[in-house]
Amino acid sequence: MAKHISHESRIQNLDYALSWTFLSEKEKNYAYYMSKASWAGALVTLHQISYESPLIWCIFQAYFADKNFDELEASAMQGVEGLTADDWSKFIAYVGGFYGNLSNYHSFGHMKFIPEVSPAKFWAILGSHPKAGQQDSLIQYVLTNFKSHVEQEVFAYDGPYKQINYPHEGGITAYFSRNMTPDDHSAVSEFLLSAEAIAKGLDILNTRAFKKSEN
Repeated sequence: MAKHISHESRIQNLDYALSWTFLSEKEKNYAYYMSKASWAGALVTLHQISYESPLIWCIFQAYFADKNFDELEASAMQGVEGLTADDWSKFIAYVGGFYGNLSNYHSFGHMKFIPEVSPAKFWAILGSHPKAGQQDSLIQYVLTNFKSHVEQEVFAYDGPYKQINYPHEGGITAYFSRNMTPDDHSAVSEFLLSAEAIAKGLDILNTRAFKKSEN
């Protein structure tokens, strides 16, 4: 898997206006509510893949909240020293890759991807938001409170950050806490396949496990 998301990747809008008119009322409701449910349920992926993904998500959501790409680009080009159009494209490519995979790891292959711009330019772009200087703005809040928690993880590409895997195998995952051993994993798997777990409605494919202590 590529270390960076190519800034030549195309982002296409799906034009379904005409197709929508051919659906019955029942089919429209089905499509609409399935879409809403899928979007709501998809957000758990952020928490399952990596510890930093939910906070990166919040930062991007705040940055793009007004959905005015032209204003954001203009503000970045004017406010970030040395920023080029190519830099902006690479920043947008990373954002698109993050939303497309719902994390900073490829959904296929589980390899990490990082921004193709420098850390200084990446954070400067986010800080160039027209409302970043407003004390009560959402973007100001998330950058102040969340940035320090993900600065390292966004760009870290050495082990264990490079790949989604069990911690004891040199990878990283948010499915399990980093202090879990192979024996702990086996114990959890055995329990989730037991009659007791099944009776409780626990599914081994939809569960996160965290070890609070050695006992």
